[in-house]
Amino acid sequence: MAWETFDMTSDKQEMDDMTADTTTPIAPSGGTQSLAGSSTYDAYANTQMGRLSRIVALHAGVSEPSTSQMLAERLAESARKALETDSRLASIEIIGLRPLVKDIALASVGGPVSADLQKVIDALSAADGVILVSPVFQASYSGLFKSAMDVLPAGTLEGVPVLLGATAGTGRHSLVTEMALRPLVVYMKALPTQTAVFAASEDFGAAWQRPSSSERPESPLSERVARAGRELATLMERFPRQAPVDPLADFAPMETLLAGR
Repeated sequence: MAWETFDMTSDKQEMDDMTADTTTPIAPSGGTQSLAGSSTYDAYANTQMGRLSRIVALHAGVSEPSTSQMLAERLAESARKALETDSRLASIEIIGLRPLVKDIALASVGGPVSADLQKVIDALSAADGVILVSPVFQASYSGLFKSAMDVLPAGTLEGVPVLLGATAGTGRHSLVTEMALRPLVVYMKALPTQTAVFAASEDFGAAWQRPSSSERPESPLSERVARAGRELATLMERFPRQAPVDPLADFAPMETLLAGR
């Protein structure tokens, strides 16, 4: 008489696999996919879907037209599109520091903070994501940009995802984002993206050609902007500054609904 043996270990493994398949969070198609696999993904997705995120892009461009402003606008639009791909709505506010030169100078020497400058501070404090762009002067960020950072109250940028950008007339200043801007925002306890975007004058409207196969290819500005925008969107989703929305905050019990009839 033949006896059949059953592998109980194998059956248990199959049950565990089936259970794991039904509990694994599923990320929406496309987009940043930033929270796929996270234990908090489902809760966050359910409570943040309808929230309007705020992106504030601050630039220190002084010329007309300003390449710093152009870069700030492109970066903000890239981040907004990345959020929309994950069904996140976002508003964009572009702020130029040039009209606030006198206000910043007065505040930097102990003077009062003007109403216009206070609006900028409030916008940065309430932003879900911040973009900072400075032109390069004397191999570093501009004095106007640094003065604006100096007058920000402590904690203004703490915990906020930040995308860094810089513009210059030549590509020889490309390390300014890493050697000057990144240490500054890290000191201010912000969360900078891995990718920072530097744009020289020839990057705007240039018809890029790939180098020969023996040379390392350089990504055109549009690709760098798109990649940086996705990274900012990912950080905004992972590290929200606002408290999560309670999906049952406006819940009305059935007794209340019936009493109103």
